[in-house]
Amino acid sequence: MKTSILYTLLFCAASTGFVGWRLYAVRTQATPHYEILEDPSLSHVQDCEAMVALAERAVHADVTANSTLTILVVGDQSTANEPWRLARYPIPTTRKAIEGRNAILRRQQDLLLDVLRKCRTIHRTTISPIFLGIKQALADLRAQGCDGTSHCQLFVDSDLEENVETSIFKRAEAIDRRTPIPPRLLDNNGIAVSFCGFTATVSHLTDSSGREIRRASARGPERDDRLTAAWKSMFSETEGVAFDPYCPNP
Repeated sequence: MKTSILYTLLFCAASTGFVGWRLYAVRTQATPHYEILEDPSLSHVQDCEAMVALAERAVHADVTANSTLTILVVGDQSTANEPWRLARYPIPTTRKAIEGRNAILRRQQDLLLDVLRKCRTIHRTTISPIFLGIKQALADLRAQGCDGTSHCQLFVDSDLEENVETSIFKRAEAIDRRTPIPPRLLDNNGIAVSFCGFTATVSHLTDSSGREIRRASARGPERDDRLTAAWKSMFSETEGVAFDPYCPNP
């Protein structure tokens, strides 16, 4: 009799401890946040399906109840080169035990459809302050609590052709000449940065009426290699920076 009581007490203590540990783990679990930076410059082929596909990756990633998806757009003269926020969404997760899979899929689909609708309202620009856009996107993720344990991610859809911060081009040329690289400027500790679509360029730049403004700079393998190397060298955690010539399809 005494033995059975002892086992019962031990079982209750273990159960209570496990429940307490789970509650503590949930409270202290790092929250991953996701951000997309879109480059709407005329030299870059704008593809709203690519934005939807990147949003889809965030929606289907390892998220928690407080995870968010933010979409920033690279700025221009009208925003003093600062990026502007297109949207911020709470990423749908199962909130109730009785909530079915179809319900969460509908909420995910509504989010992606809204991303597509908002993407189609973006105006094209003639300048590309990409560096400032990335810097502010990283700062925005930091403000949401991203740190070395949060597993946050920044997606950048751009052709990499910065034409505001001329130091970017100096870095590219320095890499080509094998001269020392300036200090890294972007702190991405704990934030994975994924560039995509840098080969999606156009040969002629046209305004909204279709009139040709100028020819775009010719691109080749060496130019692409210098650009990706220059951008990678700007981050504090280079192993957390990846480049994909094409963005995914939804």
